[in-house]
Amino acid sequence: MRKQFLTITFAAIAVLGIVVAFAINHELFTKHTYPQDAFHEDSNLAIRGVIISIEQNYKAWGWDYHIYRYYIQLNITEIVWVSNDFSGPVENGTVYERSTIGIGYDNPDNPQIKIGQIVECKGCYVGVTDLPSSFKITVSPSINGSYLKPLT
Repeated sequence: MRKQFLTITFAAIAVLGIVVAFAINHELFTKHTYPQDAFHEDSNLAIRGVIISIEQNYKAWGWDYHIYRYYIQLNITEIVWVSNDFSGPVENGTVYERSTIGIGYDNPDNPQIKIGQIVECKGCYVGVTDLPSSFKITVSPSINGSYLKPLT
């Protein structure tokens, strides 16, 4: 009788441990995945460029981390628009003196893009270090006017 009670007790503790571990893992994972509330509400930069790489479920690090649905890198071909409240250098086809730029894509759809394609992107660029969204344009449902669209 005592052996049966111990077996049932250990089984119950094991099941409870598995459930708790799953709940904690689920909470930690979904907290950092797309779509996420953006650092800013409005777009502040629009660019055109040629896609040089595409990664799915990209983990961006900073003080914390965020998993972007897609992370796309572009060679900048044109600065289309810069908002008045954009802080940082945007000149001679570069942003913060870089001719390539990352796009953190948080929309729930699958963009129809491929390497070598020319795209236009508008979103929120954060030129601050230590944030998962640092030095990339974030495209998200929570950012007004943000988009990524193929041009070719």
